[in-house]
Amino acid sequence: MKRRAKLLTKKLALSAAALATVLLVIEVAFRLLGVSGEFHQSRVDVVYRHPDAPREVLAHGFQPHSFIRSQYDSDPRGYFGPDKTIYHRFNSVGWRDGEHVTAKSPGTYRILGLGDSYLYGQGVRHENICLTRLQVLLSKTFRNVTIETINTGLSGANTAFQAELLRHRGLDYDPDLVIVHFVLNDVEKSLEALKQRGPRVEFVGNYLSIYDKPDVLSKYSNLWAWARQRYLRQVHGRAYLNQCLESFQQDSSKWAQCGRALSDIQRICQEHGARMLVVIFPFFVNLDEDYPFQPIHDVVRRFCESSGIDVIDLRDHYRDYNGPELWVHPTDQHPNEIAHGIAADTIADYITARPEHFRLPTAGAGHHDGPE
Repeated sequence: MKRRAKLLTKKLALSAAALATVLLVIEVAFRLLGVSGEFHQSRVDVVYRHPDAPREVLAHGFQPHSFIRSQYDSDPRGYFGPDKTIYHRFNSVGWRDGEHVTAKSPGTYRILGLGDSYLYGQGVRHENICLTRLQVLLSKTFRNVTIETINTGLSGANTAFQAELLRHRGLDYDPDLVIVHFVLNDVEKSLEALKQRGPRVEFVGNYLSIYDKPDVLSKYSNLWAWARQRYLRQVHGRAYLNQCLESFQQDSSKWAQCGRALSDIQRICQEHGARMLVVIFPFFVNLDEDYPFQPIHDVVRRFCESSGIDVIDLRDHYRDYNGPELWVHPTDQHPNEIAHGIAADTIADYITARPEHFRLPTAGAGHHDGPE
């Protein structure tokens, strides 16, 4: 009996030694190849308020004439400015856009954008934002009318908030077309309702960042840091996916509120003679594989189609990408300038193919060849 125990102990010791050797070899290889967990510092945002700007914040807007400076810990595409920064400037009514007079000039076709940080363009220069590029593209096609886009996007704004913005401020600009930039977290509570509860978890990356921090052992082992990070991303990414899917179930109060808001926007547009278009943006993960959030797209698309709302699902237009290549930064899953450009091209093509439906003049219309 003792002999068997000794043999078993010896086998276990040899197995442990063999495993330790294999792990050591892998660890050395990881170090030589520079493979490890990828950890970044979070984006830092600083708000600068104009000293002469009014102190009060307009409803459904940000501080007028202010700007937000976002700084990242790296610049993978060489896109940001000095010190890896980008500036987001707000106009006199608290929107990240140029100035717009309320009264619409004759011969002008106005497009009002409703949305959250995707439309707002977090981490993207103003000239590269989807709605800004859309104005340029449509202006080249419809030369006998002035195309004017108005960007009302605000970070953390959900669909219910957007319906209120349209009703109380957007209608003042007499839009001809209202484009809802729909993001899969738009069923969540608006940022205004969460101010007392801390930052809003917007994306898979934000959700993972809660858990995706290096532990003590990650400082000493590349293999451990790499394996631990991937395990946590898999486990907690699946949890976030399940939460999102549950929010769009038929009996979900969140989706019920969101659906009512979309119907409210449709009704407001109909009452004021404006067209409505919903553009569904994906989460930029696994786009060229088995995209896990497609069931949510299907729910929103079917709702729009059954309600007679024009709808574009952008998911298929990003199939040439996996996802992270379209992020603003490894720590920021907002769409970058490439993703905004693809969205603008798609929306422009959709509208150009239906000028009468969108009440755009066809005389003198040119051919849309995409962005320059």
